[in-house]
This record gives sequence, C-alpha cells and structure tokens, in this order.
Amino acid sequence: MSGETAAVVRGRVYGTVRLRHTERGTPAARFTVVQVPREYDRARGQWRDGEPVPVICTVTGPLARHVAECLTDAVHVIATGNVALRDNVLHLDSAQVGVDLAHHVAYIDDTLPAVLAGRAPAPAPTAAATPEPPPAHRAGTARPAPAGRPAQVPAAAPETDWWRSAPRTSWDAATAPSRTGR
Repeated sequence: MSGETAAVVRGRVYGTVRLRHTERGTPAARFTVVQVPREYDRARGQWRDGEPVPVICTVTGPLARHVAECLTDAVHVIATGNVALRDNVLHLDSAQVGVDLAHHVAYIDDTLPAVLAGRAPAPAPTAAATPEPPPAHRAGTARPAPAGRPAQVPAAAPETDWWRSAPRTSWDAATAPSRTGR
C-alpha cells in the first residue's frame, strides 16, 4: 500500500490492552505504547528524557489474543509494523509485538518453571542416574570424516564447558585469566 512507513516502536505499554472481535469473529487488540526518546543536552553535557510519544498499536488474529493475555500496564515492548499519522496521533498496525528482554524475563510454554506452571517439580537427579546427553544445540557436532578415516566428535573438557561450569559471582571472575595455566 502506498503512504505506509515501516517502523519499530520501543516503549512501555500504557493502560490496558482492549480485545474485541470483528463481525467475522477475528480477534483485534488495541493498546498504547509510550516511547520516551533520549536526547543529548549539549548545554549540560548529559543525556535526558525527551517528550513522551504515545503510539496506538493495533494487532489482529492470533497475535491479538496473545497480546491481550501477555501484556499489562508498564510492560516494556518492541513492536514493528506500518505507522501512520491519523488525527495528529501515531498509529501502528503491528505485524510483530514482543516483550523487551532488556527489561523483562519472558517464558514460553516449554520453558515455564514447573512451580509457575502448576506442575510438580522434576525429581532431583540421583548419583546413580545416568547423565542425560546434552541437547543437540549444546553438543559437539560431528564432522564428516575423510575417506578411510573414522568420524570424530569433539569432546568438551568439563573445565571449558560453560554450560556446566559453576556460575560466576562477578564479571571480574568471568574475565580473569585461568589459574591453572591453560
């Protein structure tokens, strides 16, 4: 369509998300995102908050249901879509909306902790249990072997495997040179 401009809006949800259904039963949600731009004040030599810019976002379809269920007042979001100025107000017909992970932790159905999902927590592993192999995205990848040689899978040393290493207490501990001389 002509006259539409793609934009990204990053800000906080202001107020409640309103969910309605069209005559055909398609869900549609509308909410306001307030974006506060940062401006550099040369006279003072520091950054400051600019004037808040409200943007009315509209989403339809399954995304509208998800937005209505997940977003509440003051949640930081990032929304993309086509922006238009109507009656001196910015409107964004959103194609995508997501929680801003710089400000919030987000869980999906598969990663929701058992306690929050209303399930019993998984039993603690016993010492006699066989360790579960790492998921494919954490395991070493097999490389095709040249003709006449067996395939080799690189093995990660426990000291260098950061997935299984003990959590660091500070950034200094994570960046300090190893004491073992490796």
